Amino acid sequence: MMSLGPIRTADEFIPAFESILESIIERKESHDNITLSEDGLNTVQNLFDVVSSGDLRPEPSAADTLAWCDGFIADWESSGGKSAAVQQLITLLRRPHVRGVLMATEDISSCRYLPQLPSVPFEVDEDEGIAVKIVRISRKDEPLGATIRCENGKVIIARIIAGGVADRSACIQEGDRVLEVNGYPVSPEMSADDIVRLLNKSENGSVTFKLIPPEIPSTDPDHTQLFIRAQFDYNGSNDSRQPCPETSLSFKKGDILELLVCTDTHWWQARCIGNSSLAGNEGVKSNCHRVGLIPSEFLQHRLKMLERDRDSKGPKTNERSRTTAPEEELVYESVCRFRARPGIIRPIILIGPPGVGRNELKRRLLMLFPERFSTTIPHTSRSPRPGEKQGVDYYYVPREQMESMISRGDMLEFGEYRGNLYGTALSSVELARDKGTPLLTPHPLALRQLRTPEFRPIIIFVQPPDLATFKETRSAFRARTSRAGSMASAGTSTIGRGFSDSEIEQIVESGRQLEEQYGHLFDARLINCNLEESLSRLITLIQAFETRPSWVPLSWATRE
Repeated sequence: MMSLGPIRTADEFIPAFESILESIIERKESHDNITLSEDGLNTVQNLFDVVSSGDLRPEPSAADTLAWCDGFIADWESSGGKSAAVQQLITLLRRPHVRGVLMATEDISSCRYLPQLPSVPFEVDEDEGIAVKIVRISRKDEPLGATIRCENGKVIIARIIAGGVADRSACIQEGDRVLEVNGYPVSPEMSADDIVRLLNKSENGSVTFKLIPPEIPSTDPDHTQLFIRAQFDYNGSNDSRQPCPETSLSFKKGDILELLVCTDTHWWQARCIGNSSLAGNEGVKSNCHRVGLIPSEFLQHRLKMLERDRDSKGPKTNERSRTTAPEEELVYESVCRFRARPGIIRPIILIGPPGVGRNELKRRLLMLFPERFSTTIPHTSRSPRPGEKQGVDYYYVPREQMESMISRGDMLEFGEYRGNLYGTALSSVELARDKGTPLLTPHPLALRQLRTPEFRPIIIFVQPPDLATFKETRSAFRARTSRAGSMASAGTSTIGRGFSDSEIEQIVESGRQLEEQYGHLFDARLINCNLEESLSRLITLIQAFETRPSWVPLSWATRE
């Protein structure tokens, strides 16, 4: 048997192993006792040591595959060869995905399975003997996007504003302890202005921090997108409670907000998507992408409780506070995207002050699209007049039956006129939906019964223009209608009188009050300056709700 020296590779292992097998077979065929010489025993021992140590690896013959291919291509091109088959091979070897396979082959043959990570940028603080990290951020003219607090004699990073410079750097996290800023030590005795001055002592907009990481690194849980609709106006710059007014986010009633961080009890981080239930269909606006702090639901509820306590101790209680329903105490409403689907008909509700023109808009829509839109038929306790038909002009029911419907809550709205009851039943809305998209112009108090998962209405606020525009447009309208009226006979003219200045002022003021009290419920707004233009915009708006996603209360999403 041949004697082998130390074995380290597969190329050396295979001949040695074959030699042992041949020796064993020859001895077995001769029926001799199988004995190993000293050299054979050493060879077997060497093989066992190699296999046991785990050092047996194939020669990295593929490590230079890419370089060999490049050399082959260069040699062929310099030789001036004309073979079409070789030229096709060269074209194949130059393709990016083939070169990617060759690079992967080299990595695998060289056992390069993981990326080489840089060393951790930590150093040991000589004074305290603990690991610290040095973070250098280039922020130019942008705010840092972080707040601090003093806790147990230490200056701590209290909050990282999502999307800010600190957040984008991914090197600073909540709970980091600040030791130095731009080489200057930081102590809890320093005021916020002192630390701001240190931040401003930077070269070319760069800020250098020496930080101690928190003992337990914060981990971000799986982020679930949360969206809310604001139920109140908020101006962060005027809020004395704001921990950092520079990072506050102001919003208006009805704005759609995306919650990014809501782990803090008092302050949430959010950004504004837009104002209306169609917000976000064209993407987040460039001026609405900023992330800022908003009061949490808990904090805002506490403020409302303090205001009620203060009002109750005054000479008289605010009338609106006494009549506010519990569901109207919401400060934020959870919302989600609703995509229109075939077979789901959402009633169109036009809300606005009397005289703003919503009934005229409804009348024209019904006239232009009689097959597409429908309306409700009211109930009354009076007797039919000549020419009137049951179920066409009214539903004629006995007074006792109508009073019973009112007591059961079956009426959307009702009233009494000259001793007779008139009103619209909820069942008539369902009947109108069977015929088309219902167009409704109810009293605002009816919104509480209509804005439900059963109806899923689209509420459009028909808003009067400002006082000067209102007077100007209505004066022009009166001039046009006066000329038309002079050409029509008295029996066929349908032109009514115009509004006086005091009536116009009353309409504008009523619109403002409706906006203040119900604005958080409006899905869209339509300023009625010109009736023809408003009708065109209303048709476009309805088409958008029927074809695009819109924001609806989250509770509606669970109902099919």
